[in-house]
Amino acid sequence: MIVIDAGNTNIVIGFYTKNKLNKIIRLKTKNKINITQKEINKFFKSNKKLINNLKDRFCILCSVVPSLNLIFKNIFQKNKFKFYVINPIKIPFKNSINYNLNQIGSDRIANYAYVYSKKIKDCIIVDFGTATTFDVIKNNQYLGGLIFPGINLSMETLLKNAELIKTSKISKSKKIVNNNTFASIQSGFYFGYLHAVNGILKQIIKENNFKPKVYITGGLGKIFRDKIIYKPIYKEHLTLEGIKEIGNKHFYE
Repeated sequence: MIVIDAGNTNIVIGFYTKNKLNKIIRLKTKNKINITQKEINKFFKSNKKLINNLKDRFCILCSVVPSLNLIFKNIFQKNKFKFYVINPIKIPFKNSINYNLNQIGSDRIANYAYVYSKKIKDCIIVDFGTATTFDVIKNNQYLGGLIFPGINLSMETLLKNAELIKTSKISKSKKIVNNNTFASIQSGFYFGYLHAVNGILKQIIKENNFKPKVYITGGLGKIFRDKIIYKPIYKEHLTLEGIKEIGNKHFYE
């Protein structure tokens, strides 16, 4: 099975054989449509052997970029794949979701699908993507969550609007007070988001009066995992795992 997580920044393609993730390929989302189409065609040519060795030619797409959906569908069906786009209205566990299914992103559905499949009763999932999202699960029920701008998006906005700040990157900082602009920006973003995440976790737990496991995922999650309270479990490919679980239900059950 091939699973695809098409986000606003990156497209992540995962190859699964016997329920095991064997290979991951990343593409940039912010290309023009025709460039993205060429990249996907290139992906098929360069991974021909791996694709031909797949036992089941199934592909499941989790997408928050609707303009790409038809491109993926046409290319995969052309290559004789059974193709499915995750639709929150048609998921098998929708009765467990307390959220407007016409508005929820399929990436958040995939994250919930992972913990649902693992029968994790109480948890919070923090996903560091284009947006930073929190998904709250209590007594196996998806209660909803919150969304605020992702770290890289905030950094891009700062660099775009501050003429004297040329470049910076997100990384772990050792101290909060610094004596140069580059280090000050690094510590500002690192500690700013760290304390925001910790504060939000405290508020969620207080409001819902439960003791959840905390999962973090997304590329930048790894730089925060040692400092986030409640001893979070870092699972880099949690979204892909959730997409795979939905694919298993759709194609095999």
